[in-house]
Amino acid sequence: MPGVRRIVVLLMLITLPSIAGCGGSDAATAVSYGGVRDQSTTGYAVAELQGLYAQQGLTFSPTWATSGTVLLQGVVSGDFDVANLGPAQLYGAIANGACARVLRPTQGAAYSVIAQPGLGLDTTRPYPQTLTQLRGRSVGVPVRGAAQELVLRSLLADAGLDPDTDVTWVAIGAGAAAASTFASGKVDAAMSYPQLEVNLGAGGAGYDKLVDLAGPDTPLGAFWQSVAVANCDWADEHPDTVLKFCHALNEGFRALEQEPDAGPRAFAWLGLGSDPGPVRNLWEKYGTPVANIPPLTEENWNHQAKFAAGATAPDFSEHVVDGCSTA
Repeated sequence: MPGVRRIVVLLMLITLPSIAGCGGSDAATAVSYGGVRDQSTTGYAVAELQGLYAQQGLTFSPTWATSGTVLLQGVVSGDFDVANLGPAQLYGAIANGACARVLRPTQGAAYSVIAQPGLGLDTTRPYPQTLTQLRGRSVGVPVRGAAQELVLRSLLADAGLDPDTDVTWVAIGAGAAAASTFASGKVDAAMSYPQLEVNLGAGGAGYDKLVDLAGPDTPLGAFWQSVAVANCDWADEHPDTVLKFCHALNEGFRALEQEPDAGPRAFAWLGLGSDPGPVRNLWEKYGTPVANIPPLTEENWNHQAKFAAGATAPDFSEHVVDGCSTA
């Protein structure tokens, strides 16, 4: 039966590479990520540095942006499999018909409200009264309509101000551009975040902090400054890959809680500093919101709606990937 044996051998030669190819593909499944090179990406960075994605047969493929609006558009359209977004902006997009799946929170509250020191505003006033000093002032946010503005609108309303008429909103960009705009006095105040304050300090620019919103014991409460959001088609069509990614990301956050060097290494990888001493100082000053995040519960999910336009949370069971936060 030499002819039969030859056919069997040929079939094996054709089939085996195909099988091997499937295994190789699984071992190198790329997950495209859209985020900002700041502390909100720390957990993702730890997972990459410690080889946690690779252990799950994944490769982490980041694209860096400076705007939550760009990230939102990218993950909804499928340009990114996963993006890091503020819930306030995400909830509004879902209410307007966008589809997205939330994996887990990735950062607690890290915001603050800062003002030009030359204005002489009283930083000792309690919240929310201290924000009444912004009446008639210009306020900087990275882009109009994004998460920072939505959150600050809620805080201004708590202070009895009308966010539409009592302040003037100015888009100041992010990174070095935001620091330069604030330092040059083009805005009276700004919704701040760690990277902005680091950049201002590096340039020798001062600021007064009217409200410190970092951590769980602030007016923001059990606030998520960012969450990991997956493209709907990707999440629904690749559930095994999603849970592998979730496991790697969760292990990254566990490392942040348990390993003292994990946070500083991630900050350095993200370009938040290069010298070990200053990077460690930055982590000690700004690391708490990514090492101590309010858990993913339906109660906390609904709490985020307080800071979103419409003040209504999307359906928890429909928009949260079951099992991801515990994978």
